[in-house]
Amino acid sequence: MVELRHLRYFLEVARSEHISRAADVLHVTQSTLSHQIGQLEALLGTQLFDRIGRGIQLTDAGRTFSDYARRALEEVDEGRFALDGLRDLVRGRLRIGVIHTYNTTLLPAVIAEFAHAYPGIHISIEDLPAPDIAAQVASGALHLGLSFAAPGRTDVEAEALFSERLMLVVRDDHPLASRKSVSARMLSGLRLAVQTERFLSRRIINAELGNWIDGDIWLEMSSIGAMLETVRLQGQTAAILFERAIGDESGLRQIEIVQPRVTRTAAIIWRSGRARSRAATEIAAAVRRHCKAAGLSVKRTARR
Repeated sequence: MVELRHLRYFLEVARSEHISRAADVLHVTQSTLSHQIGQLEALLGTQLFDRIGRGIQLTDAGRTFSDYARRALEEVDEGRFALDGLRDLVRGRLRIGVIHTYNTTLLPAVIAEFAHAYPGIHISIEDLPAPDIAAQVASGALHLGLSFAAPGRTDVEAEALFSERLMLVVRDDHPLASRKSVSARMLSGLRLAVQTERFLSRRIINAELGNWIDGDIWLEMSSIGAMLETVRLQGQTAAILFERAIGDESGLRQIEIVQPRVTRTAAIIWRSGRARSRAATEIAAAVRRHCKAAGLSVKRTARR
């Protein structure tokens, strides 16, 4: 029968691609590790590794099995984590995925509060695009996400937190800097900077404003900070970003884009149909408190 130790040994060897290095990490002898891997291959009736010189690599069968082995251990860890939650959150692990905007603005205060209340909980935070957060929450790799609601997925649930408007960001001396709002048609002909299409925010921009801005995008960047610095240095450039991404940037102005007005909804992302650990529910409660304290809420805005 395949046991948990077989899976842990197998995944470590797969990661390190070397028996001796894996044995050091696992604190077992090389002969013991080799025997356990051989035993696992015999139990499965297939070869999991190709021996190449002093190293080893996964076979096609090994790569297929590794996904299942990883998920099995994650489920066991999830169960152990849930039991830890029954012991007054004195120990355990919490894995969170967060988009960069909220990682730098909303999350630090939340983590500080949570860490003070529950110092025994180990927190792991991944800065990821929204689609990756949804996928990893759905798979169980993350306990929850801090991202925004996206349609089309049934394997995750989005708990709405607050709404964000889409803004045009320009330098103080830009011709549009004195305006409080601009219509989408006024974006045509501007020198525009946006995030790359890796990000769901960019896909929203394409869907809502593509008719007006196609052909005017000259710069695509993954880093919002680098984009804002470019706007600061390149006075004729204007960036299109959601408002929470911007902050109080010196020398820059935010102008709301209207006609159409575009919003996105920040949300806590949960795995559908699964129990939530106490640590996850506690940190989610802290997120809600901080949103409320900051006056952030979901606004229902009519589209024009």
